[in-house]
Amino acid sequence: MKITEAMNTYDIALFTIKNKGFYVSLEMNDAKDEILFWVAKNNNVTVSAFNPLSLLALVEVFEKYGENWNSVETGNMYDEILNSEM
Repeated sequence: MKITEAMNTYDIALFTIKNKGFYVSLEMNDAKDEILFWVAKNNNVTVSAFNPLSLLALVEVFEKYGENWNSVETGNMYDEILNSEM
């Protein structure tokens, strides 16, 4: 099986977020003609991202690591992977 990031995966991402108990909304620009952020809210948690797939990923990060998500020791995986591919 292969799955690739594309707009046809947005609905399942939004469905998954809502099934986790989050309310999903949009933050629009003043003219209401451009999406600035997708927003998921649940109790005192607000998660925002540029698209539904990123929103789902951040919801998952929050659910797994909580408010201290940024104190998890990960090293610099981004640069490690980037450098290994060059």
